[in-house]
Amino acid sequence: MIRVQRIVVPDTKEISWVLFDAEHQPLIAPSQYLSYLHRLGRSPNTVRAYAHHLQAFSNFLCEENWDWTTLNLIELAKFVAWLRRVSSAGSKSRSDTTINTILAAVGSFYEYQDRLGVETNISRSRRFGAKSPYKPFLHQISRNRPLRRAVMQVRAIRRLPRVFSAQESQALLNACVRRRDRLMVSLLYESGMRVGQVLGLHHADIRSYDGEIDIIPRANSNGARAKSRSPYTVHVSKELMELYADYLVHEYQQTPHDYVFVNWWGGRIGAPMTYSTVIDLFRKLSARTGLHATPHMFRHTHATDLLRAGWDAAYVQRRLGHAQIQTTVNTYSHLSSGDLGKMFARYQRERAR
Repeated sequence: MIRVQRIVVPDTKEISWVLFDAEHQPLIAPSQYLSYLHRLGRSPNTVRAYAHHLQAFSNFLCEENWDWTTLNLIELAKFVAWLRRVSSAGSKSRSDTTINTILAAVGSFYEYQDRLGVETNISRSRRFGAKSPYKPFLHQISRNRPLRRAVMQVRAIRRLPRVFSAQESQALLNACVRRRDRLMVSLLYESGMRVGQVLGLHHADIRSYDGEIDIIPRANSNGARAKSRSPYTVHVSKELMELYADYLVHEYQQTPHDYVFVNWWGGRIGAPMTYSTVIDLFRKLSARTGLHATPHMFRHTHATDLLRAGWDAAYVQRRLGHAQIQTTVNTYSHLSSGDLGKMFARYQRERAR
């Protein structure tokens, strides 16, 4: 079985990932590709996800005794059937969306090899990045980016992002026993920030008198990543800034750093909070409320609330820090049947005037 191994990169002391075979030898090609992603500045979470996707692909190749350089499209289609049949450890069967994510990682690996000049049956059958006469909707917005098609894709049912109702959001806020935790949940709910942006937040980024928070891409000691490549600003309410002041007065202590969210009651006291700490917090909130809750669900909730309030997608794009408006449209344009019913009722009222 292929194993994914976490490593510390010697020259940068940052976290990355490599693949090892059953003989404890590194898989050269996939590991070089993961190193390439790391050096491009991809987040450790992204590199880890790609490592696990390539682990599944490598396990498939080992079972079939095939070489990735000679694999053809017919054999790659068998990989799809294998993904449906062989679930990841301790989890339910993979969804079509998950399978497409894995196939995208495999396709990206082959594209990387193609650009290095490595000849494979996959790259010969479909050159990645080749020009196509077909131009997708809103292509002009991202026309500087090359058109690429996935090497293989399955038809997946597009599901609406899971969002919280106002009552559920309030229940999660009420379940917070610390001011720090209530501030974090309120910030996720009100700003739509990513959890990496929240964890990387410094006091210098907050202008409480203006109700503004600057999202600054930077390397953080706790491994948090802003993901967005350019800085931007989000505006928040006076009430949220009062929560921030309350946290500073009653819970915040002296630290040698400028991070806002800090461990005060467990782990390394005084150290910036990490992803694992937030995951543990949300497990506790889920247990207290009976709701399945993740930090990213608040981002979906905030974006959906803005669209329901009549915000233009371009404003939502800027507030969420999406590089392309199409990302916002594709993710949040599919409103629920209840939303459509309200809009139709409004249409009928206006038509009857």
